[in-house]
Amino acid sequence: MDVQQGTQRSKEIVLEIKEKSKLCIESRKHINGLVDILGNLQSSNENVIVASIHGLHSVFHHFLSTSEMYSEVSAVGEDITGLSKAEQYKLWLRQHYVLTCNGLVDLLHHSSYKVQELSMTTLMKFIKDESHNPLQKPTQGHTFPEQLFKRLFLCLIPSDKNMQPLFMRFQEYTEFDDVRYFCMQCLNNSLKKEQVSSEQVTDVYLSNIFACLENLNFTEEASSMSNFLSPLPEQTKQTKLTDWREHRKLFTNVWILFLSFKLTTGLYKKVLMILHDKVIPYVSCPLFLSDFLTESYNVGGAISLLALNGLFLLVSKYNLDYPDFYKKLYALFEPSIFHVKYRSRFFYLANMFLSSTHLPAYLVASFAKKLSRILLTAPSSGLRLAIPFMLNLVIRHPNLKVMLNRTNGPTDITSDPYNYDETDPGKSKALDSCLWELKTLQSHYCPDIVSQASRIEHPLSTTETDLSELLDITEDEMVEKEVKKKKKDIPLTFEPPKGLFDTKDDKMQLCWSLQ
Repeated sequence: MDVQQGTQRSKEIVLEIKEKSKLCIESRKHINGLVDILGNLQSSNENVIVASIHGLHSVFHHFLSTSEMYSEVSAVGEDITGLSKAEQYKLWLRQHYVLTCNGLVDLLHHSSYKVQELSMTTLMKFIKDESHNPLQKPTQGHTFPEQLFKRLFLCLIPSDKNMQPLFMRFQEYTEFDDVRYFCMQCLNNSLKKEQVSSEQVTDVYLSNIFACLENLNFTEEASSMSNFLSPLPEQTKQTKLTDWREHRKLFTNVWILFLSFKLTTGLYKKVLMILHDKVIPYVSCPLFLSDFLTESYNVGGAISLLALNGLFLLVSKYNLDYPDFYKKLYALFEPSIFHVKYRSRFFYLANMFLSSTHLPAYLVASFAKKLSRILLTAPSSGLRLAIPFMLNLVIRHPNLKVMLNRTNGPTDITSDPYNYDETDPGKSKALDSCLWELKTLQSHYCPDIVSQASRIEHPLSTTETDLSELLDITEDEMVEKEVKKKKKDIPLTFEPPKGLFDTKDDKMQLCWSLQ
């Protein structure tokens, strides 16, 4: 069969599926068409699979919404002998509903993202339908179909297949409090199990776990626990599902378990980037994360940089005793900060950490002086950000102005009392020095840098420079800015001509003369 014939045949099958699903809903005598639709889930043609999923959803959505499959008898492993035809029919439908769910779960690992997404959304629709119209009388205080959801969710966190793109779509369901609760419950059980046999944990598995955690929008207010996918019976006593403290406890356990595993460098960085705003405010005790953040801060490089925000939040808001915080921050001021991916984030955080006017002058002076020394070898884009950053420190702490106006201060490295290699900012002697490096930068090739460095020649403004517009500036943007500046008229000669060959140094007169 050639490609054209195959395409035509798949179109015919799609039309047959639509017709059979319609007839299944209209009359019981056509219900066997359901078997044919279900069989097409195994097709190699994507369009046929998609049509089958849509057809099965329309059929079982109808049967669930009309409670046509409701029965006190289990659908699987139950002897149907002696049951009425009506009960046998219900059990037959439920058995094929189970087969449909099994097929959709298998399709979550299909090679086509479209099939994966449609399978997941269809299963979630079935979960919602079951929540409102249970297949059996619920024995708990809620009607959420936990078993079906667990099977779905565990397929989203395999150890050998990247499912991260699918979690971006799954996020819309985690907005429901009960879905989020059962997500965390599944994660908690899975991580506990893998912790026992940690050798089976793969980087793909941990990446899938993080993709889910990253998209869990936890709520801080207990009063907002009202958005449930499954309806809660009236006058239901408070259960773990409706208790915000239980949600928070589970959320905390999941994160602590997850952070106990060895993460890849890339995943490590992603975790640190969201920890301060998506995790710390919502865990039961934020100080539980202090060891992880402290160890991260001691790693060095980009890891230390990214750990800054979370650690500072624990120090400033949750009373973490970490006396070496500014000493560690001081150590991060190295020439490499201008060449890392997270440069703008570093300066944004450093500006925030040094914003308090209660910091001692010697401490802030050490940061300003060390940065000014680094600026001598920094790229232009880094200078455009760092010079205003440094001058903001001087404006914020007026005691540092002496470093700008010290007439008898050093003019080069050899006479500078500042000790660049000192790791303790309190012993660097920065206040005994001056910012002579800014004088040096007044000879920079870039006019914009010269303009910024020349600000020290005039009284500084009392208003700090807004750094937000400078955080992501690039050298290409700086060049483009210079090119767009209004060009002045450029003189081509410096002596007004008196004739065609009448200038003082004109050699043409030796070859030509005018009569």
